[in-house]
Amino acid sequence: MIERSFILKDEMGLHARPAALLMMKMLKVRSDVMISCNGNTADAKDVMSIMAMNTVAGDEVVFCIDGPDEEEAMKAVESVLAG
Repeated sequence: MIERSFILKDEMGLHARPAALLMMKMLKVRSDVMISCNGNTADAKDVMSIMAMNTVAGDEVVFCIDGPDEEEAMKAVESVLAG
């Protein structure tokens, strides 16, 4: 299992577009990907779960990835959040 935290830069947090992009990338990996922020947890493969976290710029989100392709999954997360 790998875990990494990110500080959200987009002022709207993980709103519809980045949440959908993240979900699409996570659906391609076999690992389980969970997101935690402000006491809330979401399944990164469920766009509604991501958006329900109501994140905003400056929030710290923690990704926990567990599975056979966790390194690949983390690179995909980084590609979404770095953009």
